[in-house]
Amino acid sequence: MKTLLAQSLCPWLLPSFTSLAVARSAGRLGHGWIFSGPEGVGKLNLAFMLASRLLGNSPGIQPTAAGPRAIVAAYDELAAPLDLHVDLHRVRREEDKHTIGIDQVRDATAELALTSHTARAKVLVMEDADTMTHEAANALLKCLEEPTADTYLLLLAERPGRLPATIRSRCQRLKLKGPSPDGARAWLEGDGIAAGGVPASLLHQQPIAAARLAMDEDKLNEYKELQTNILLLLEGQRDPHSLAESWAASGTELALTSLIERLRASIRARLVPEHSNLVTDPREGLAQNAPGRIAVDALFAGLQMAENLREQLGRGINVELALKSVLVGMARGEARRL
Repeated sequence: MKTLLAQSLCPWLLPSFTSLAVARSAGRLGHGWIFSGPEGVGKLNLAFMLASRLLGNSPGIQPTAAGPRAIVAAYDELAAPLDLHVDLHRVRREEDKHTIGIDQVRDATAELALTSHTARAKVLVMEDADTMTHEAANALLKCLEEPTADTYLLLLAERPGRLPATIRSRCQRLKLKGPSPDGARAWLEGDGIAAGGVPASLLHQQPIAAARLAMDEDKLNEYKELQTNILLLLEGQRDPHSLAESWAASGTELALTSLIERLRASIRARLVPEHSNLVTDPREGLAQNAPGRIAVDALFAGLQMAENLREQLGRGINVELALKSVLVGMARGEARRL
């Protein structure tokens, strides 16, 4: 495997990799795994590193901890066709598709049913596994129930609860967490990347996304402006209609991602204030007070609406109208659903 993601590892993933390596050495590494965690925490990095070892590359050698520039470059590499190992099968959503379909799963499981080309393992890495259609999940189930020898299925999911119970019950689970905000800052600054302006919650939950943001000054400035507008909206000082029109005209996905990140941080600050990392600069301090005028159930409802809308982007939905529904509901503190 020549992919960079199989050659070095995010440092906060080293303990998880070690536990998997120990389980394998002890003969306790199950055939099915669900790696869960937010986008940008390194699920694919861990999966490719484990797959590389299962396929016989660098056995018994602890992987090298990589800096943010190397990790971002490795993920950028995924945009081009990769020279993967003959026994590694990668399944992901096709371009312009929002689900993983049955034909994709059938093709992959048919390959897994064959004898290994190298007399070692066979590995399936499925990205966004929680977007499988019902039919695709059923097609995968047989492979999980009756795996051929030395076959491993690594399912990556941001929302593992959306996987069918029949799939979840046949897999071992590993929930990945990012470094502490201070640890993520040190990771970035150790590679010469300034971490100022990147929210602590993003550094902690999505460190790879935070690194990409910190390396792009234009994107970082755009992100800061989005966060300011969201705070003003929560304070009742920003018109939701004009904000929705602006977001619909450009940057809808980044705007929704920013809103989702803010709402999650606000909910944590309300429910567990002593463990909140929400305040990272004076302006962000407003976020601890502004959501106080909004009921917690309305914050949860707004989060669900924003997540639903982000998933529906590109499906013919009237984005501006949907954004207005989300933002007006948030401004009024209404616990409505999209």
